[in-house]
Amino acid sequence: MKKNKLLVALVAAMALVAALPLSAAKKKDGSVTLKKKDVSFENQGGSLTVRNETNGELVIFVGKVEKGTVLGGVHARGSTNFDLRNVPSIPASGSLMIRAASYEIYKGKARITEDDVVFTGLVVYNLNDSGDRSDISIYKGIDVQQKHCIYVSNLSPGYVLELRKGSQAQGEVIATLPPLLRHKRVYLEPDLDGYGTDIFPTFIYVDPKTGEKTSFAGKEADAETVLPDPVGSSEINSYEWNGPSAGAVNYKVAFIKLKNGTKKSIEFRDGTKDLLSNKGRRLTPSGRLDTYEIASEMGESGQTYTSLACRIAPNIHTMPISKYVFRPGYVYELSVTDMNGNYEYGIREIEKKSLVDDSRISLFGE
Repeated sequence: MKKNKLLVALVAAMALVAALPLSAAKKKDGSVTLKKKDVSFENQGGSLTVRNETNGELVIFVGKVEKGTVLGGVHARGSTNFDLRNVPSIPASGSLMIRAASYEIYKGKARITEDDVVFTGLVVYNLNDSGDRSDISIYKGIDVQQKHCIYVSNLSPGYVLELRKGSQAQGEVIATLPPLLRHKRVYLEPDLDGYGTDIFPTFIYVDPKTGEKTSFAGKEADAETVLPDPVGSSEINSYEWNGPSAGAVNYKVAFIKLKNGTKKSIEFRDGTKDLLSNKGRRLTPSGRLDTYEIASEMGESGQTYTSLACRIAPNIHTMPISKYVFRPGYVYELSVTDMNGNYEYGIREIEKKSLVDDSRISLFGE
């Protein structure tokens, strides 16, 4: 009987250890040795889902790789769900950066430094909220073999910088830089047609009290078309962006707070395109409030939308939103209700976003 109890206790302890993010071995030079046994690709049943759209297997870190906190792995073209509650000393709510490194290249043999990180993403979380969920998609055009890159710098002392493909409002995130990170390698697959990739710098601030995420542009001419060059080349292009100066925040989006008062999930759409919330998700569950950003680039008078709609999932009803003008930097409340199967909405302008001049984002693990 005592032997059986000991065996049960041992199995339970092993299961607990397997669920925890393991710290990789840290070297004196600040690099990290990644051991194969340290990486689990199993779902953990937590609030963060990382989707890997690349063709390579990736290992996910929390914070700087020098700290050696490994969440686990994500298979190529797959996804893994992570439980942030298992991260040592993590606050109950806040913001953090996840970093991805190629599992195929290292497999426990190489040392990982910031130059080996192929993708970084911003996560805003609240462990006190059982319904809180965040999705991060790793851009499919990342060169996981680390053969081609550009160099980028975030010169802002207080804001995270996201580089988004195609547009500021709903563009795919190619790279994310914490404040004052300079000369960062961003690995991109070469553009075979030679036209390059249009990227739009977007600065991010997260209110530490509310967890509310705000994005804004720097200057009018900040967008760039980039072409990666071979790593080691003397001609690699370098780009840098300053954050907005005090009192000169430039908004290119409107913020829509979708309040779901129905018993079903809601997909917020522009025409046939599902929009992503600030949590990286394509739907707002019942009883939740999510913020969506839509482009508003026609000046202070705002941009007119005629094709917005709420789709009651799964495919129950699509409710079009009447013609409406959204002004840049303004917050709108879109409330959807269900009265005995009759879906209704109301929309109103709430306020204009405002940031104090000395706002600084706080990031766990940096």
